[in-house]
Amino acid sequence: MENNTKAAIMRLGLREMKAFSKLLFPSVKDSTFFESCGVADLITTCLGGRNRKVAEAYAKNGGRRSFDELEADMLQGQKL
Repeated sequence: MENNTKAAIMRLGLREMKAFSKLLFPSVKDSTFFESCGVADLITTCLGGRNRKVAEAYAKNGGRRSFDELEADMLQGQKL
């Protein structure tokens, strides 16, 4: 996936996060999403998070190895 596509998906995700948060917490401020707990965490999770890494490995191996196997090999005891 190219960088522009990744950026577009992240933008849509951030928009959805804002809408969902405002539904649950109507007083949430838009500025919250531009702090490190918002967009910075979203970028880190999308580009370098362990869930993404394991999912990418699963897709690349065509499902020949289970998520449990990949998790054990890649995450050094952490869980998805």
